[in-house]
Amino acid sequence: MENYARTVRCAVLACALAAGPAAWALEVRVASQEVLEPKWLRAGGRVTGICPDIMTAIQKIEPRLRFTGYQRTSRSLSGIETGLETGTLDAACGLVSSARRLGIGQPVGKPIYQVRHYLVVRRNDPVTIESEADLARLGDLVTTQRASVFTERLVAAGVRIDDATDDNRANLRKILAGHGRFAYINDLTLHYLIRKEGLENRVRVLPVVLADEPTYFWVSRRAAPALAPLLGAALDKLAASGELGRIYARWAGTP
Repeated sequence: MENYARTVRCAVLACALAAGPAAWALEVRVASQEVLEPKWLRAGGRVTGICPDIMTAIQKIEPRLRFTGYQRTSRSLSGIETGLETGTLDAACGLVSSARRLGIGQPVGKPIYQVRHYLVVRRNDPVTIESEADLARLGDLVTTQRASVFTERLVAAGVRIDDATDDNRANLRKILAGHGRFAYINDLTLHYLIRKEGLENRVRVLPVVLADEPTYFWVSRRAAPALAPLLGAALDKLAASGELGRIYARWAGTP
């Protein structure tokens, strides 16, 4: 029954595509990601950030796509992965690659931005770290984001972690309170939170990049077949025009 319904939906979409953008738009179900600023920001009943800006830009150049759901639906990272797997979400914005994600979805188009991960310590901590192996040998507790690919890598390296929350703001506050020596956070979120929380004189970012890789827009393997090529082509156009870079720069430098 599920396969039949999907076949019917695909046939309807094929006819709609032929009719042209003025007659049809493909609804793309997306959930915002909880507590991951400034990729997603919720304030005053509005959802803003890098991903909403990218989706707005996509819709301008590809009117056959209409993103829905993220204004009212927010999920944890693991919840977003489950949505891609079950087909309750059609796409997800700004994820790095992993074996699990490749099994339930596909990255489309050019990368939307590069993500780099750093360690943060209290300002007066003189420690020096060069690698995940150094962290494992040292044995001190590292606060990190729950269910992230980078957290999985820390665990695999034998690092002692606290991943009780998705909230990087909470992880920074933990090390300031003496719970854990290091916080492991992506550069975009880290610098945003340092500015937002006024932590310039309270924390120190160690000068080593422990991970550096691209993030992509992902499409569920259960989504309509028309989605991946339309979305990928739109992202390629935004990358070529420089718009993806401008959106990133705007949020990377704005508290």
